[in-house]
Amino acid sequence: MRQSPLFSNIKTGEAFYDEVECATYKGIAIKTFILLAITTIVGGAVSYYLPEIVLNNPSSFSLLIVVTSIVGFIAVMIGRLSSKNAKYASVVYSVCEGVLLGTITTYVSFYVESAAVIAIFSTLVIFAVMLTLFTTGILRVGSKFRRFCFAFTLGAIALTLFTSIASLFITNLNTYLDLAITVEAALLIYGAITLGLNFAEAQSVVERGASKDAEWSVSLGLMISIVYIYIELLRLIYLLALRDR
Repeated sequence: MRQSPLFSNIKTGEAFYDEVECATYKGIAIKTFILLAITTIVGGAVSYYLPEIVLNNPSSFSLLIVVTSIVGFIAVMIGRLSSKNAKYASVVYSVCEGVLLGTITTYVSFYVESAAVIAIFSTLVIFAVMLTLFTTGILRVGSKFRRFCFAFTLGAIALTLFTSIASLFITNLNTYLDLAITVEAALLIYGAITLGLNFAEAQSVVERGASKDAEWSVSLGLMISIVYIYIELLRLIYLLALRDR
C-alpha cells in the first residue's frame, strides 16, 4: 500500500528533529566561533584600556589577572566534566581568557608592534594545517598517537622543569634565550598535537550521536588548544625579539 503523504511528512519531521537534537560539526564550528568572538572582543577591550588601567591602579589590575586565571581554570574543569554546564563554563572561560590574552598581547606589542597580527595569522595557519591533515586521513588519532601525545606531554613537562632549574645557573642571556626558544618551540608543537585530539573528540561526539550540549564541551576543548597555541606564539615572538636586540 502506498504510504500516506501525511505519515511521510511526520516521519521526515521526526528525522529532522533527531538530527537537530544531535551534535553536528556545524554546531561545534558555530559554538567555537562564538567563544572566539567573545575572547576577541574582551581581549580587544582590555588591550585598549590596559595602559590607563595599569597607570591608575596597577595592584587592582594584577589582582584581576590572578582572579580571572583561577576562575578560567575552574570553568575549564566544570565545562570538560559536565556537558550540561559546558555552555556557561565555556562563556566564562572565554571572558577570562580575553582578559589574559588582552594583557599579554599588549605587553608583547610594546616590543614587537606586529606581534598580535603574526600570532593570530600563525595560529590560523597551524589550525588549518592540522585540520587538513586530520580530514585527509594523513593524521590518524589512534592508540599509538595517543600514547605519543602522552609521552610528548611528559617530555614537555620535564623540559620545562629542566629549563627552570638551568636558568638559575645560566649567566649568559643569549644562552638562556636560546634554551628558552627551544622549549617554546617544543611547547608549540605540543599545542598543535592537541588539536588532533580535539578533532578526534569532535568526530567521536558527532558519530555516536551525542546531545547538543556536548558541542559546547568540544568547542571548549578547541578553545583551550587555540588559546594555548596563541600564547605560546606570543612568548616565542617575545623571546626572539629579545635575542635580536
